[in-house]
Amino acid sequence: MLKTVVQRIPVRAYTTAGKQFVIRPRSQTNKWVKFATFGASFGLGWFLTQHMTFADIVATWRYDKVPENDEGLEKYKAQLSGRLERMSVVKQLKQCGYSEVFPPHYNQNTLINKSLSVPGGITIPPKFYYNPKSKETVGIYHLGMKLTGYPFLVHGGILATVMEDLMRESVKFAKNATAEKTKDISLSYKFPTLANQFVVVRITNVEESGKNVELQAEIMDQGGNRTLVKGRGSFSINSK
Repeated sequence: MLKTVVQRIPVRAYTTAGKQFVIRPRSQTNKWVKFATFGASFGLGWFLTQHMTFADIVATWRYDKVPENDEGLEKYKAQLSGRLERMSVVKQLKQCGYSEVFPPHYNQNTLINKSLSVPGGITIPPKFYYNPKSKETVGIYHLGMKLTGYPFLVHGGILATVMEDLMRESVKFAKNATAEKTKDISLSYKFPTLANQFVVVRITNVEESGKNVELQAEIMDQGGNRTLVKGRGSFSINSK
C-alpha cells in the first residue's frame, strides 16, 4: 500500500455571509526571485555606469554615433551643422530681427574651442545671433555624451561654462568691446539637461552703467520650450 505524505501548510479561514474562503500564505520562493532580480539589475546598472553613461546607450539607438576616423568625423560634424540650421528656433530668430554674428576673437577661447571641442563634447562651434535693437544675444551649443556628470545628464559645470561664455560675448556685442572681466555670476538650475542635444542660451535684460554691464540669461532645450537654467551676471569692460 502506498502512503501519501501531505505537508501541512497553515491556512486562515474566513467566513462571509455563510461562505467560507481560505487564504494560503505566499510561497517563500517569490521573495528570493525578487532579491535575485534586484541584485542582477543593480549589478548591470553599476557595470554600465562604470563603463558608459546612459547617454551612450541612447546615442546608439537614437543619435548619430561618434566616429573615430577623420572622414567619419567630418560627416558627423556636417550632420550636426545641418541639424542646427534646420532647427525651428533658428528660423524664428532670423524672422525676429536677429542676425548671425561671428566674434573675431572667439578662436582664442581655449576651453570651448580646444579642450571641449572633441567628438562627444562640443563637436561643432556654437552659433551666435544678435539683435542690435534689444541688445539680446542667442547662442546655440551642441552638448555631447562626454559632457555628462550623472548618467545621461549634462554636468552642471559645463552648463555654467556655456552660460558664462555667451554672457561674455554678449557684453562685447553690446558695448563694442574687445575684452571684459567677469565680476559675478549666479545660476539657478531649474530642470535636468539631457546630453546629446542642442541647447539654446539666451541673454536678456542687458543693463549698462558706464563700463559695467549686468544681464540675465537662461538655457533652454533645443525647442526653446523649457527653461533648464537661469542666471544673472555682472561684468566690467574695456572699450576700444
